[in-house]
Amino acid sequence: MKEKEKCTMKAEDSSYGPVADNRCPFSEDAEIHRLQNAFGEALGDMPLPEETRKEWSIFVQRQEQKKRKLHLRIWLSGGVAAMLALSILLWSPWQKTDNRQFIEIFSALHAPEQITTTEENGIIIISTPPATTTKVTLEDGSKVLLNANSRLEYPKEFASKKKRIVSLTGEARFEVTKDNHHPFIVSAGKMQTQVLGTVFDVNAYPGNPPVVTLYQGHVSVGKVKSLPEKRILPGQCATLTANGDIQLSKATQTENEGWLKDEFYYDNTEMLTVLQNIGTWYNISIICHSADLLHKRVHFRFSRNVPIKTLLNVLNDLNIAHFQYDNKQIIVE
Repeated sequence: MKEKEKCTMKAEDSSYGPVADNRCPFSEDAEIHRLQNAFGEALGDMPLPEETRKEWSIFVQRQEQKKRKLHLRIWLSGGVAAMLALSILLWSPWQKTDNRQFIEIFSALHAPEQITTTEENGIIIISTPPATTTKVTLEDGSKVLLNANSRLEYPKEFASKKKRIVSLTGEARFEVTKDNHHPFIVSAGKMQTQVLGTVFDVNAYPGNPPVVTLYQGHVSVGKVKSLPEKRILPGQCATLTANGDIQLSKATQTENEGWLKDEFYYDNTEMLTVLQNIGTWYNISIICHSADLLHKRVHFRFSRNVPIKTLLNVLNDLNIAHFQYDNKQIIVE
């Protein structure tokens, strides 16, 4: 075996001084010795030490250049990775927020700041502001309790009419004076209610399906400009579904009677109904971030005559959901 391939060497075997130890050192003298052997084998003679040192210097410079290039690649790779990690951190919260559900329960309506009454071509128009109800007595003696954010249109005189027709947007309680010769008709959205004399509620706020709840007598309900389709009995309510059908169900008395007493009154009521009533009363937009919350059941009774933030504090105490008033809207999550 040649001397350059050995892993241990005696001190006297080196022409360039003693070796520091017996661990195959990587030193300048050892590399010169290796280069000399290599050059000697290739050229048939041994190069001068000055030539070997020159080649060694070139070799060292090339190694340093390789190291710098390697460090640069590592630094660039680390920078790209850091930028990618930062992008993920910045993007992830946005993506999470964007994927949240945004269910609009109620959208604030254009409502007056106070009760307004106007007359146009013999038609009287009454509008109510948020958190306000008003009583109206019609020309035939029928009485109407108009809820907040609602609008009622009715003729100044019924005498010359074959039918007593009124139009409603919002909610109202009707106590109709009986007149067998002049049916009383309430047109609300795409549904109309026809009676001769009775007590009933009509709820027809924009964005919600019209609902008629009967307390006394009999009423017939159907779509506008069509014959009445169904007759409902006291304790029942009729809802016009999205596909145009009239759906009958049992009325919940506490929900319907609460607003007559200036109360939010719910007994095992779905959160969706509660939020809709709060939105229509205060005329505040409501957004819910969870569809599951809308099916939660609520047992709740509280005055309507309080600021919205007071009501939300009470609702938060129920620990069913988190209610927050922000930027003129209620956020539920």
